[in-house]
Amino acid sequence: MKGYILLIFICICFGNVFAAPSQEIPPLMQEAKNLFSIETTRMQNIQGRFYNIHIAIPKHKADKKSVFYTLDGNAFFPLLLNEIATKESTKPFKALPIIIGVGHYSPLAYDRALRTYDYTPLLPEYLQDKFSGGGGIDSFLDFLIQEVKPSIHKQFGVPQKELLFGHSFGGLFVLHTLLSKPQSFTHYVCASPSLWWGEGKFLSLPLKLRDYPDSIIFTRGSLEKNSKKMQGALKLESLIWDLQTNAPNPRNIVFIEFNGQSHGSSVPYALQSGLDIFME
Repeated sequence: MKGYILLIFICICFGNVFAAPSQEIPPLMQEAKNLFSIETTRMQNIQGRFYNIHIAIPKHKADKKSVFYTLDGNAFFPLLLNEIATKESTKPFKALPIIIGVGHYSPLAYDRALRTYDYTPLLPEYLQDKFSGGGGIDSFLDFLIQEVKPSIHKQFGVPQKELLFGHSFGGLFVLHTLLSKPQSFTHYVCASPSLWWGEGKFLSLPLKLRDYPDSIIFTRGSLEKNSKKMQGALKLESLIWDLQTNAPNPRNIVFIEFNGQSHGSSVPYALQSGLDIFME
């Protein structure tokens, strides 16, 4: 019954292919609170912008050498914990990582203006009217790598594995991190990246990495391929092919398409798939 209630919640929040998601922060299930010790701190970057850093430490079966970071932490942090709590009742994990949700200092689940600025690159001037509000991606990356990660390492020790998860604009940020500083994380989940943003002019094709992490996962809902917003966008398959062509082990680059799922409804499946592979 609880799993059914969670499914209804997911459908309400992420029902249409590109519909605006619910701005209400998902409530944590009691079962999730029973599994994790949870705290939230506030951090400030050098520009004076504040962020919510949500931290979940497993009370049992903790693997403190593994840390799962998710962007859009206000929304995805509780969503992921609820997913774990639901799965624990049927197919328990052997071990659970520390989970970090990096969220904007906002009462909204998704603060559109803040996430657009932080997760997207600065575009050529001729595209800035059509795609406005971006440009802070490198500043946010510096904050994540130079401030957030060291803070977590100081608190829990340096982990053996670290995963970065991002969806939509967050997926663009994950892709940018992968291409510019691939050794920042051992695992990446690039979920439904918004490749239509800026007509893809921010990418140098073909894609090549200086170093390859342990695992790169790309995900997408099958219904996204036919959406008007994706028409004319860079093809995700082409980007994956570029990376696999030059990879020392192409099998470490995985593409997962969730049948019958939209841009929004694929989120919990992407989170779950990332966690499953990360904790193998």
